[in-house]
Amino acid sequence: MGAISSIWAPVVSKSLNEPHRSGHERAPGRYHERYTFAILLSTLLSSMSSDLTQDVEQTATKAYGTVPNLFEETNQYTGAPGAVYVAADAALMDGNLRPVDQQVVLLTMARYHDSRYDAVVHARMALDAGLSPKVIEQLLAGETVSDDRIQALVEATLTSCEERGWLDADTLRDFQERGVGRGELYEIFAFIGLKTFTSFTSHIADPDVDPPLENVEDALGHVPDEPDTIERQRLFMG
Repeated sequence: MGAISSIWAPVVSKSLNEPHRSGHERAPGRYHERYTFAILLSTLLSSMSSDLTQDVEQTATKAYGTVPNLFEETNQYTGAPGAVYVAADAALMDGNLRPVDQQVVLLTMARYHDSRYDAVVHARMALDAGLSPKVIEQLLAGETVSDDRIQALVEATLTSCEERGWLDADTLRDFQERGVGRGELYEIFAFIGLKTFTSFTSHIADPDVDPPLENVEDALGHVPDEPDTIERQRLFMG
């Protein structure tokens, strides 16, 4: 905060000390001051973005053992999305959803968005969380799972997307009775946001699967990818 204050202080102080002017009367040099402020702000944000990029790389390496290719892509242009992702991901680890529940939601979103990169990443993480290869394949294939807890999480995720969060009382009651209450739903909403970011980024950047995960991709029977037809599913359309 000290760095920000020292950069902004001269401009802010001068602005605050100006007498009030009514109507459209213009203060001498006001546009020059605004231009100067814009340059300072741009310089500050550029510095912050560089710092964020370094933070993303350090945090990702600590959490995942490497900087994922997806973040290597985004960090070339901006550190902000990656910083938001790693912070939210870390916070959600201590949420209501267990690690295996989280991976069910994330695999469901990978399939929903046809994201090859996310499917492979979360197939590996789902295995580590204790989800069986059979269930992982079922989730990526869009098949119904016999475990009602898992199926409830799938339905809650998909329904939330399709209905844009407008879940009626009967739907909320059904999910609640199956172990997916408000807390779980709110965390699902957060994961939907995270996976929308990574999936959309993957669609335009097409990052390579990270080398440690290549064997996972080879082992999967169902790996979502870009649709074969020009027609695309519209996102969040009711």
